[in-house]
Amino acid sequence: MPSDPTPSPRALVAIVTPVYNGAKHLEDALRSVQAQTYRPLVHCILDNASTDGTAEIIARYAQSDVPVIAGRNPQTVTFQENFNAVLRLIPLEAKYFRMLHADDGMPPGAVEAMMNVAESAEAVVLVAGGERLNGKDRPHFFPPDCSVFEASNMLARTLVDEAHVPSAHVLWRCDTIRAGEEFYPTDMVECIIAAVHRVLSRGGRAGFVHGHIADTRRYAGSGSLIDTFAPTVKAVIWEKLLFIERYGPAALSNRDYAFVRRRFLRVFYRRLLWWAATGRFTMAQRDYARLSQRGLAPSPWDFVDAVAAWPAYLFAKHVSRPHAPRRWPEDAVTSTA
Repeated sequence: MPSDPTPSPRALVAIVTPVYNGAKHLEDALRSVQAQTYRPLVHCILDNASTDGTAEIIARYAQSDVPVIAGRNPQTVTFQENFNAVLRLIPLEAKYFRMLHADDGMPPGAVEAMMNVAESAEAVVLVAGGERLNGKDRPHFFPPDCSVFEASNMLARTLVDEAHVPSAHVLWRCDTIRAGEEFYPTDMVECIIAAVHRVLSRGGRAGFVHGHIADTRRYAGSGSLIDTFAPTVKAVIWEKLLFIERYGPAALSNRDYAFVRRRFLRVFYRRLLWWAATGRFTMAQRDYARLSQRGLAPSPWDFVDAVAAWPAYLFAKHVSRPHAPRRWPEDAVTSTA
């Protein structure tokens, strides 16, 4: 693997960018890495056999202040395979890495802020933070009173409070990558979210920067997975159920697990009805069969219950917001106290 010849008392961080035909915005991503205040830093980019001007843009940054380690696949592979392959460009001496998609960006102090949290306590395996989607801050529901959580607690918050971890912008400790294991599961469309859940379930601590550390672009015609692949397979809802059933039992109390599972099954059942009502029978039949295989096929009563619970669900989500953080008492104890 490539190595950084300049030793430093600070931990080396690698930014990793897997890219395919990303010429439209790739230079913005490259510039956002070069503008970072944190050092030492390296940018690892893997071109998935692009056919546009991606390779030429990468070549222009070969002698940049932040070193660029570039590779190119001989032929196009799946996005999950490319996500995993770019990790192999990370220098051995790097302690942390962070993904940056070719059409995303980050403010100049993002890595610095994330590293401050990562190094503020022992056993921090990942750090997340505030995300802006098309220039607008996304609510995350993590309490401002705390920046370092037990990993199991952050996982529980994502399940019960639907707290938002911007998975595509997480700073990871490099030793979360295990030999013989695909870091990003290749059998999952939401493979980055899957990685977050799996790493959190394995213990340690997790950090959160209460500030802007990520800029995400979403727009029609972007060519991104969100724009092209995801709408056709509608994997998010099915995979979220898998995450709840896989990680919920150990992360949550019996009562909370039953609540989260039931709440989400109602969402799933309403989605089946919507797909059927709008003519997407193949999709509805596919996921009904999946539910049946897990012993979760809805009865007529389940559909009635799901529809009846919808107004209360919308009220809680958009008005009462019971999952929003409240100010902690002054003597509340954090995991690093």
